Amino acid sequence: MRHESSSYPLWLRCWHWSNALLFVTLLVTGLSMHYAQIGPRPLGFRSDVLIHNTAGILLTLFYGLFLYGNLRLGNGRYYRIVPGDFEPGLIRQIRYYLWGIFVRSPHPYPHSEERKFNPLQKMFYLVVMYLLFPVMTVTGWALLFPYRLPAEILGVPGIGLWALGHTYIGFLLSLFMVVHIYLGTTGPTLGTLFRFMLYSHAEPEPASTAHGPGSAGRPGSHDEVPVTVPKEHT
Repeated sequence: MRHESSSYPLWLRCWHWSNALLFVTLLVTGLSMHYAQIGPRPLGFRSDVLIHNTAGILLTLFYGLFLYGNLRLGNGRYYRIVPGDFEPGLIRQIRYYLWGIFVRSPHPYPHSEERKFNPLQKMFYLVVMYLLFPVMTVTGWALLFPYRLPAEILGVPGIGLWALGHTYIGFLLSLFMVVHIYLGTTGPTLGTLFRFMLYSHAEPEPASTAHGPGSAGRPGSHDEVPVTVPKEHT
């Protein structure tokens, strides 16, 4: 029997995957612009700029949907810092990622309708979605109108300073994306959590089992634990 999760409604799943597609587009075209040759559309630097700018504008609109969903649709409650998130939450979660996950220890903060993020995820998402992403958006829009930027800021050319800030923030967000994808593989199977984010339900997998260290999947092992729901989420 499928269990639908109200913490991943349709609008949030559509935003998540659209956001991912646009960000990858921005990453690829942003890197390409550093090496592309000036040339006519649809090839070369001008093409990269057009695609990059279009994806950036769309990403800004989707960010507006994210903010609306957090403010008006209840999704913001998952980002609120609650007692225990810093101490002992962060310590427990870091210990789990560094050691517990490799020895099949139980997750200290399993996903539930009341808690979508563990304490470490919550801190990272707050920094990414409410600090780094807005800075990247503002610097990106500023670069769309370079003639309005100050010619010089603290002895540095204005457009160069904005471009460097935009590039470095994009690099940090790219690192976050790599970690985000890795954590998506830490469920009972490599694809469980990705299916969960696609369909918002956890399907029982009666044939799958998680094995403790040293069991190596042997039938009858005492470390054998049936897997039915995700233990982590992306």
